[in-house]
Amino acid sequence: MNWEILLKYINKEESDAEDRQVEEWLNEQKENSHVLEYLQKRKQQLQQPLKQSDIHQQWVILLDRIFESKPEEEQSRPFKLYSLIGIAASILLVSVLGWFYLQQGKSSADKQIFTLQTPANSRGRLTLPDGTLVYMGPASKITYDGAFGSDKRVLHLSGEAFFDVKHIAKKPFVIYTENQLAVTVLGTSFNVYSHKNHNIEVKVATGLVGITANHQTKFLRAGEQLNYQAGNGRMVTAAVDYKDAAALQNETLFFKNDGAVGIAAKLSRWYNIDVEVLPSAARHPRFSGEMKDTGINNLMKGLCYATGLQYRYKDPHTILLF
Repeated sequence: MNWEILLKYINKEESDAEDRQVEEWLNEQKENSHVLEYLQKRKQQLQQPLKQSDIHQQWVILLDRIFESKPEEEQSRPFKLYSLIGIAASILLVSVLGWFYLQQGKSSADKQIFTLQTPANSRGRLTLPDGTLVYMGPASKITYDGAFGSDKRVLHLSGEAFFDVKHIAKKPFVIYTENQLAVTVLGTSFNVYSHKNHNIEVKVATGLVGITANHQTKFLRAGEQLNYQAGNGRMVTAAVDYKDAAALQNETLFFKNDGAVGIAAKLSRWYNIDVEVLPSAARHPRFSGEMKDTGINNLMKGLCYATGLQYRYKDPHTILLF
């Protein structure tokens, strides 16, 4: 929904066409009516028109009300800015799946900038200063500054990561992708895929997620996914299995009625390698199942045993599937 149209609707300034747009938006999912109801009540309380900036701020607060009910978190300790050594040490303690490049710099405003990056062929796990757990895919990068955790928890993601967000009331957790899509939550778990020149995917494992792009916002509940097509701004939603959404967290590849092409796509994404499908692979039946990642060679042997497929390396970075 375009927030400017919603603003007009609340202030009773919308046109007939805009009124129909809002009604269609309200019928899309029940959470939308909760958003509108809350904003309308706030307008009545204040007895003054809502501003555009108010809506963006208030719907984040609303997430905490329509999100799974959770008790107020105990008062957390004052946020401490981690030193380079402190962050590096914490990564060494929690990183089991892979390792990270850590860079520290200063912006023009003398704010410390932290960048966490996984290598092209490794995944990684870390704990952010607020207690949020992050499971990163290969060739992925997270950037945040020293203000993280003060009023908001904001970071930028390039690549893929699964977030198990620590619930902190009134401190929304916001992820910006390269295409300026914003994912906003207060406490939930979900996967974001945002590699350059690819559509952005968000898969929700638990809780509720708000996704904003091009003045439109959609809410996803557990078991739902969204595909954002940056070229035309379309947001397409669909159902998703919990095991698929939480694959990075569980170190498990999830297949559901996948043919050779679908299997190749998941292998390519998981290991950041090229997988070419030869015509002979089409004769094999589709495959559904889960496979724990114990290394690419072990997984490929198990996958071929289960599906009847065969594979060989074309070069160190390319697998042929047949």
